[in-house]
Amino acid sequence: MKKIIYSFLLCSAALLVSCGKDDSDEAILNYTTDQTLGIVKINLEQLDGKLPKKEMMNDQSGNFSKEEKEKMALLMNAKDNGIDIAKPVYLVADQENNGFVFSMFCWLDNSSKFESNFSKITGSKIRIDKTKNLVYANNQLVGSVKDEMLVMSRFMSNPYGGSVRPAGDAMPEKFFTDLWNRKSLANEGKVEQITKSLGNKSDASMWLNLHGIISVASRGYIESLAINKLLIDAGIGFDMNFGEGDITFNSNTFFNKDLQKEITKYYNGKSADYSIVKSIDLDKAKSYAVGYMSFEFMQSMMKQAGFEAIANNYLADRNITMADITAGLNGSYAYASLMEDNTATDEMDPYAYKMPKTIFALGINGSKADKLINLINSEPMLNTYAKMYHDKNVMVFGTDENDLALLKAGKSAANTTLQKKSDVVGYSWAGGDDVNVALNSQNRKVKVVNMESTYKVKDGNFTSETTVKLDKKDKNAIHYLLGYE
Repeated sequence: MKKIIYSFLLCSAALLVSCGKDDSDEAILNYTTDQTLGIVKINLEQLDGKLPKKEMMNDQSGNFSKEEKEKMALLMNAKDNGIDIAKPVYLVADQENNGFVFSMFCWLDNSSKFESNFSKITGSKIRIDKTKNLVYANNQLVGSVKDEMLVMSRFMSNPYGGSVRPAGDAMPEKFFTDLWNRKSLANEGKVEQITKSLGNKSDASMWLNLHGIISVASRGYIESLAINKLLIDAGIGFDMNFGEGDITFNSNTFFNKDLQKEITKYYNGKSADYSIVKSIDLDKAKSYAVGYMSFEFMQSMMKQAGFEAIANNYLADRNITMADITAGLNGSYAYASLMEDNTATDEMDPYAYKMPKTIFALGINGSKADKLINLINSEPMLNTYAKMYHDKNVMVFGTDENDLALLKAGKSAANTTLQKKSDVVGYSWAGGDDVNVALNSQNRKVKVVNMESTYKVKDGNFTSETTVKLDKKDKNAIHYLLGYE
């Protein structure tokens, strides 16, 4: 883990060089356009106080060479590298000429220190041309400076289509001239999204141009579909914070009024129905989720995307339609990944592995689900992977028939780990077993106790809150994850 963290920091620096609303957020908006696909904000000063610098520099485990420690010391002390850590670092991704440009924006308070220390960190000769305000790495143009603001950029090819120039080519001077002269983002909706996504005090936050990413991934095809009007200006924001013994993640979608109206129509007044797991033993689960999803909303989206007719043509000879499927399901769902206690192959086989055990449940509307149940029963391959149980209220699939015993007997499960959160459309829980195996392999003495998430729908947007709890909380979580008690 220590090596991974160090390598990530070093590679990030090498990549960039070799190739509440505050002033800095306002500044970055000046260089954000409709072609911007995402922005990451890292609060350097806040993270600076959470890193176990002393422990890492005094590490005697042999994980780091003397040279690596010297570079690491520079990386972990941005304030000594000529960078103003009172202001955040921004990583910005823009679509440009069938490719992408990734840029890092930060502020300098000592250009000489920046040149000297980043030359040591990257192994390249970093030089700022004071006349042209351009930044070079071994005489290759990689950045520019305006006042105290520094930008370093690199072009990367588009995996979804051809690019006009190879990835890794030097950036032309014109790129930086055009960048500094960009017009501020005129789309007030996107400005508000970015401001809300980046305006908190988390260690790191992010805004993604969801519609732009979908358009790029579909090579513009989405824009020819009727559903496009619902996705215009769609975005999503994330933030992450390392606390004392915990890590928190949050997300929030930003949809236009048309899509918000659709979501409100199908989700207003809906919430997770925990009765669906009444007879499913979640105490045997490594992870599980319970919630509500609107199949009517999904059908509406399929129709507007032009896919409902295709689906109905496929289902025609099976005597069922998408409308029948939607009518048969009430929206409640549950999923559980259970403890593995059986082996798929001979135990003497060196490739033997434990077979995953899962349960998937869907709430149904009595006899309205008969066509769906008949369709499933008519698929012979299903019995190869799972067994099904159903009554008038629920349809449950289990990879191990023994896990359906409580349902068949009409008995209730204890479900001691289930917290029936109210006013949520979804709740999920995961124990730390799988993560702790990885932590133990890295000789970490800390353990993940659990990971809990809640999901809500508010004003036509989806939000989530996730907390990862550790079994120790005397220090910041970063200390424990890096192996420093």
